[in-house]
Amino acid sequence: MDDLILSDSPDHALLAPQETPSFDEIRHGFELEGRHYLLAAGVFSELASRSPICPLPDSPPWFAGFINHRGHTVPVFDLPCLASEKRSDQREPYWILLLDQQPHTAGFLLNRVPSVVTDPERVRDTLEESPSIPKPLQPFLRTQYRALDTCWHELDHQELLKQLKKAFYQPASLYE
Repeated sequence: MDDLILSDSPDHALLAPQETPSFDEIRHGFELEGRHYLLAAGVFSELASRSPICPLPDSPPWFAGFINHRGHTVPVFDLPCLASEKRSDQREPYWILLLDQQPHTAGFLLNRVPSVVTDPERVRDTLEESPSIPKPLQPFLRTQYRALDTCWHELDHQELLKQLKKAFYQPASLYE
C-alpha cells in the first residue's frame, strides 16, 4: 500500500484531510415527558439494540426486566414509567441506554433515541423543585445545563439506581 501510485487526473487527486470538530466535552442525554436529562461527564454508556426484555413477575411497574447483553444479565428500568406511572409499550419502538461497565451495568428503557450533547454550558448548580419534573426523579437532579438550545438537567443515575434497588420490594414508596 505504501507504493500506491495515483494518476494526475482530478478523480485521483489527494484531498486535504477534512478538519474534524473538536469538543471539550461529549455527553449523552435523553428526553422524558418533555424534559431533557443529561448523564454526568465520563459516564460509560452505549445504546443496546432492541433486545428482548425478559420481565420478572410481581416486580414494580418501573422495572422492565432483564436483557442478555454480551452474555451478561443486565437489569432494565422503565424510566418513562417511573416518570409517568404508565408502563412503556414494548410493541412500540424503544431503546435501551446501557450505563456503566460490567459488573455494574444497568439499562434505562427509553421511548426516544438518546442525544449526543457537546460542550453543555453550566447554568445553575442547584435545582429548585418543579412540578413539571417527575417527582421520583427530582432528588437525583444535580446541575442544570444549556446545550442545543435546550435546558438539560444532570441526572445522578448511580444514586437513582441505588434507590430503585432499595425500593424494589417497596414500589409504592417511589410515588409517595
